Amino acid sequence: MKRKALLIAAALAGAAVNATAQSGDLSVEPLVEPESKTIKANVGKKANEIEKAKIIESLQEIRKDPTTVQFHSAMCYDMVMPPPDTTFACPYCGNTAQYPTRSFAGKVADWMPSIERTLALCKVKIEADYSDFCPKCRKDTAQPRSLKFVSYCLDCGEKFNWSASGEKEVEQLTLLALKFPIKEVDQGEKGSMKIEPEKLSRYISDRFLCPKCREKHGLK
Repeated sequence: MKRKALLIAAALAGAAVNATAQSGDLSVEPLVEPESKTIKANVGKKANEIEKAKIIESLQEIRKDPTTVQFHSAMCYDMVMPPPDTTFACPYCGNTAQYPTRSFAGKVADWMPSIERTLALCKVKIEADYSDFCPKCRKDTAQPRSLKFVSYCLDCGEKFNWSASGEKEVEQLTLLALKFPIKEVDQGEKGSMKIEPEKLSRYISDRFLCPKCREKHGLK
């Protein structure tokens, strides 16, 4: 009797599940869901590989023929006179420092939000290190200040370092956020971000790819 009762209970439970599924209750998950999730993950990975190939091919094309890219400059507008000094707020220790607005340190202090937005748009993970501009965090006071970066290679993922040591070099960082394939470059007001066409591919390659991968793809 006990076994018969269990069989009847199991049959009733099965019937209840079928009735729920037929009524359209979305709480019943389809058996193929894990497989569909795997497919979506693979599609995303494939898309990343396609994008990576598109970037490398664009850089190779520019290296072979720089005239494939059009360069132009925006019009110049009168700017409001900035204050004589600006404040650098260290993102690591919270310490603050005052710098002349027109100095390199002052420019970096004012451009930090813009630099972070540019890096967020890059197709490669790049991290900025502002510690050289903090009197408390700066390690080597004998060397001129520079804005340091760590890039994670587009191809192999290895980390490598590079830096920007002047105002023009910091302005040129916007070139790293260009859309691929690159067809045109806005050099900014007065051509402040000017770069020679034959140097564009090398500039981006040196910041997107580690030395080994640059050589591998003919971009060294």
